[in-house]
Amino acid sequence: MKKILAIIASAASLVLGGSVKADVTDTLLLYVPNRAVDFMDTFSLTLGFGPAAYGRAWATRAVGFGGGVGATAQVIKQINRQYGAGLMNGWESSFMVISAEDMELTDTTRGVNDFHYYTTGIPSPEEKHFAFRTGERDYWSLGVHAAALAEVEGEFHPVELADFFAGFFFVDLKGDDFTADDLRM
Repeated sequence: MKKILAIIASAASLVLGGSVKADVTDTLLLYVPNRAVDFMDTFSLTLGFGPAAYGRAWATRAVGFGGGVGATAQVIKQINRQYGAGLMNGWESSFMVISAEDMELTDTTRGVNDFHYYTTGIPSPEEKHFAFRTGERDYWSLGVHAAALAEVEGEFHPVELADFFAGFFFVDLKGDDFTADDLRM
């Protein structure tokens, strides 16, 4: 069986100029690191401090309960591999499928996207802030947010969990797996 696979890989590399062999090698070499990073993507955590009061939980951004208001300085590990810090200011409220919010994240470090998000009614997953690969927020997340001077927000990302499990079968749903080109300088 090994000989057959080696012959197929050799023939493919001759026909395609060696790119298949390099892609297969890169994929196998980075398999474990990519699975580890995909697992870490399944949750987000934000810690903050400042004059704020929040109590909110949601099961997707369309269904939530609670609200709050305030401004905090935050350390952020967020969806789409946003790691860093920023200043959050605003308010939010939700009761079942009806919500309203005016939130702004500014003065962020290089790895975190600034945003201003204002909405009333039912949020739509088609809004740019919820973009699948580049959005600042995850529409499909399950999360909680609590603050009384100290702040904690935690989210679980089901789409990232699907990406994690699909990765075991060499399928990258989010298109965020590392390649050898990412590691080259």
